Amino acid sequence: MHHDDTRIYGKSLDLLSLCADVIERMPAGYAFLSDQLRRASSSITLNFSEGSGRTSKADRARFFMMARGSAKEVSAILDVGHRFRVVRDDERERGRDLCDHLAAMLYRFH
Repeated sequence: MHHDDTRIYGKSLDLLSLCADVIERMPAGYAFLSDQLRRASSSITLNFSEGSGRTSKADRARFFMMARGSAKEVSAILDVGHRFRVVRDDERERGRDLCDHLAAMLYRFH
């Protein structure tokens, strides 16, 4: 199975799309938050993909755990953005749900 045929990859792209929508609407004064969200949400997909290409179980696990950490970070960024009133309720809920699912799948996948 190729990494882009997995549910993890698909869900990570769904989360990336949601984050892109949030970032697009963020006011200029929140560039620090949009940059952090851009990096963390991209890191999930990229680390999962890189880990999928590793042959060593330890290497795979390391990249999957980095992706899992990034999913937790995205969830926290959405919380912070929500408190700053630049992330809507529905975006926060959907994003946190995706992050929780991704973190659980990544934990089991390694």
